[in-house]
Amino acid sequence: MSSSALNYPLLSIPAYYVFSLIPHLYAGSLLSANGYKPNNANPKASLSPSAVQGKVPDAVFQKYQRAENAQSNNMEQLPLYVAAILASIIAERSTVSGQGNTAMGQDITGLTSFVASWFAVRTVYNVAYVQISDHTTSFFRSTMWAVGSGLAGYQIYKAAQILGQ
Repeated sequence: MSSSALNYPLLSIPAYYVFSLIPHLYAGSLLSANGYKPNNANPKASLSPSAVQGKVPDAVFQKYQRAENAQSNNMEQLPLYVAAILASIIAERSTVSGQGNTAMGQDITGLTSFVASWFAVRTVYNVAYVQISDHTTSFFRSTMWAVGSGLAGYQIYKAAQILGQ
């Protein structure tokens, strides 16, 4: 099978999973840079807020928590992303097999654009989550979350329209 036969939107699912871990890796690097060493025998306990607080400067602790929360939110968004990808692939395949009116090979759900937009918005979201520490500007991060969720919801809606024909 040639590489051109790969379904890149489907491969974007594990890519998003790996992408989702980046804030966690950043959080760990923040702690390491400030002298905190987690215990790998019990990493979740040694990385809990109660274990870390007071062992690094407060500004570092706050950024660490925001990075961990960004990673957690990435994982919370994973099922929505997967649903949007799979619904779109199913919708596109149904038209190829003759159920819809679209010619084979067209990106009828805009899946390619969705994947690129999702990663762009989630990148901005993650950077904003980690870097923004004040209440007023934090609403930018919330807006990015809403935009990403809206993109996924709209992608599922487009697939549902095709499958409803």
